[in-house]
Amino acid sequence: MNVEALNCRCCGGVLEVKSALCTCKYCGATNFVSPTAEKYITQLNRANKLRQEKEYDNAIRIYDNILSENVPTADILWLRTLCEYGIEYVPDPISSKFFPTLHRIKDESILNYHSYIEALKLCDDKQKEVIVKEASEINRIQSEYLEIAKNEAPYDVFICYKETDEDTKGTTEDVAYCTKLYEILTKQGYKVFFARVTLEDKLSVDFEPYIFAALKSSKVMAVIGSKSEYFTATWVKNEWSRFLKLMETDMKKQIFFACDDPEELPRAFSLKQAQLLSNPDAMEILARNINYYLTNILKENKNGKPVSYEPGSTGAMYEDALKKSLQGNYAAVLSITSDLIEVNPGMPEAYWLRMAANIRHNPDNLKNSKKDFTQDPDYEKAISLADEILRKQYIEIKDACLNNLRLQNEFNSIMDKFADEYEEELKTSEFGSKKRILIREIEKLIYDINNASGILSSTEKLEVQRELKVAELDKLFKDILNDLQNKAIAKYRSFCSQNNISNKTEIDMESANYGSLRAELVEESKALHKKYSQPEAFLAGSEIAELKNKKEPTVGEMVSKMMPRDY
Repeated sequence: MNVEALNCRCCGGVLEVKSALCTCKYCGATNFVSPTAEKYITQLNRANKLRQEKEYDNAIRIYDNILSENVPTADILWLRTLCEYGIEYVPDPISSKFFPTLHRIKDESILNYHSYIEALKLCDDKQKEVIVKEASEINRIQSEYLEIAKNEAPYDVFICYKETDEDTKGTTEDVAYCTKLYEILTKQGYKVFFARVTLEDKLSVDFEPYIFAALKSSKVMAVIGSKSEYFTATWVKNEWSRFLKLMETDMKKQIFFACDDPEELPRAFSLKQAQLLSNPDAMEILARNINYYLTNILKENKNGKPVSYEPGSTGAMYEDALKKSLQGNYAAVLSITSDLIEVNPGMPEAYWLRMAANIRHNPDNLKNSKKDFTQDPDYEKAISLADEILRKQYIEIKDACLNNLRLQNEFNSIMDKFADEYEEELKTSEFGSKKRILIREIEKLIYDINNASGILSSTEKLEVQRELKVAELDKLFKDILNDLQNKAIAKYRSFCSQNNISNKTEIDMESANYGSLRAELVEESKALHKKYSQPEAFLAGSEIAELKNKKEPTVGEMVSKMMPRDY
């Protein structure tokens, strides 16, 4: 076996793979590689990078795509398991070895997790020794974390926000919003997890056990984001995505959020109402809504008196639940339908409505979703109680949802393949060639600026030329991103047309590879702009020295340098 350019799962260094078991020359970690890896080097490296960047869900999607297309192998199953438990490998400053740390605690031990167990069955003896040793260490850390989390008092509310702006390195304006919300809720008697305050005295320890305990116990999460990119920041997304998963099994949990523009929110929040931060009383209103939910919807007000309906009002209760469902108030629907089922346990519509609310849909838009709710007990109950006509309607909706899910998975594969192909095309395309030429021209201008012998007019002229070239480079990346988006939209429209998909169906373009490629292009554009817009400030000292000591290139050298090279 000779797999080229596959990256190490621990440090990300390039592996020299000569057999199924290899040691990374950079960090000493043992990696095992199956023949499947030879076919999916690009995807596996991207998934590895996503895991290292803590984008665990996107990485899992890549591994699941590979597993769906091939016979399962131990290496892919093990890598997927690492994502499920949020494993990051951190170098030890003394030994320089890499050790695992957890960013996604689960109640279930990694030793009992299905992907790990399947991986073990497919390992040879040497591979099994590696995986068992590492899983045991992860389990030991997890057990310690769970013990810490167990001793944490339960929370009522979890405030999710971005503390530091990546560009300014200062605190975001969201800190002020969250501080206000925290103060209001704590004065009302609620126990609130607010990282800035809650973790203040835990600076020398890992935060994960405390975050896990708060996510698990909180009945409400408030996500605050004054900028759209704050919602998708690594740690913010890690928190709200985990809470959404907990909501799938705990119907009493609810999520609220506040933003400037609801249109820019992640798709996961598309069916929820947002509190606009432009309202000067935004935090007061948000706190009031949270208080209403905790005291009324959960039926536990400050005096412990439950909220209930008058006996015999099942028709009114159902109409009220249906109305709130169409309004998107699914927490209220879950509460009302639970009461309704207690009063009238033979009403199929109540189970159906509760099932729909549990996946954050209403009866009108349910058929457009990509949800598989066939294992939901409420679905089975609704089917068993419904008459022939109603049962037929329910089954048709179920079949439509499963077909939507199948189509989304099929389109994800198309988009993943498209992203990989587009990335390869960039290396030899006009875009790639132009980018290489622009970078060489900018670096030549920097060389000239640093060798201008202090002649002010000459330096200023060169600076203007450099600024124009940097602007050209910025525009080139915009053109690349527009080209990527236009081709993706064309793929989407073609797929929808071929499969007769309406614009209401929840098929989206955001496959793991496509989203990752787009994000990488944006980051590359930012990095190059930062590097070349103020070269004296942002080029490394060694680079400046190299430019200053560099001899003026000959015409022949310049021509040879313009020959194509890797993107």
